[in-house]
Amino acid sequence: MRLRAFAKINLGLRILGKRPDGFHELRTIFQAIDWFDEIHMEPSSHFEFAATEGPQDETNLVVRAVRMFESVFGRPADVSIRLVKNVPSGAGLGGGSADAAVTFLGLSHMYKLEIGADAEEHARMMRALGSDVFFFMFGGRALGAGRGDEIEMLEDQTDYWLVLVHPGFSIATADAYSWLTLPGKSNNIEGFRMQMSPGSEPAEGNDFEAAVFARYPALEKLRDDLLSSGAFRAALSGSGSVVFGQYRSESEAAKAASDLGQRYKVKLARPLSRSEYFSRMIW
Repeated sequence: MRLRAFAKINLGLRILGKRPDGFHELRTIFQAIDWFDEIHMEPSSHFEFAATEGPQDETNLVVRAVRMFESVFGRPADVSIRLVKNVPSGAGLGGGSADAAVTFLGLSHMYKLEIGADAEEHARMMRALGSDVFFFMFGGRALGAGRGDEIEMLEDQTDYWLVLVHPGFSIATADAYSWLTLPGKSNNIEGFRMQMSPGSEPAEGNDFEAAVFARYPALEKLRDDLLSSGAFRAALSGSGSVVFGQYRSESEAAKAASDLGQRYKVKLARPLSRSEYFSRMIW
């Protein structure tokens, strides 16, 4: 079985404050996109794992998802898994989280086991792997609250094209969050905007941008270049380092991708509806 682990962007991201558990309270709009890692999975006499890049041991999120599957269903996962990384790490695209979620879904499909209908139990399992892993159990367009692990599905909006630009370096999520807290403060979030009621959608914008752009001015220039090339909106995805632009037409997006591709790693992509996310997951 060959699986596509689709990445995501954040169409809006607001950081509301620091929680008592040390994590940050946020509101974001997740959107699945058609840039993906490949997960090759086949039966084996015992569990084997290899990846084209990244850790090959128990620290890899794919391996952690396998161990969680074994724990939840009480059976060994006798499979050989090969992970082909296409989505860059440390880019704000959720590649590792997508790999984990799709591995779990793929194993459930391979062994013909049903994942329980209890959303809270799903969240508990996925939260142990990472804050945004739970989103990749849904795909499409969704509101993320809490740490990003409280998911509410939203109506799909896919009438645009995307150009994603990778600047050639990564940004550790933990570092980006640390930059939000003002020096000498424990709970004063730079870029704090508003209190938001549960279920409310965040306005467009990304509260990471002020802190990240101050340290990486090249990313702010990338955003401006995307806007100059015809994007009706451009923003940092997650905590970076990828910057994306949204375009009304494929031709506009393709021209911008061609121009920017002379200097950067560029991906022309589309947003995925929830139905397309699942129909294309198994290759």
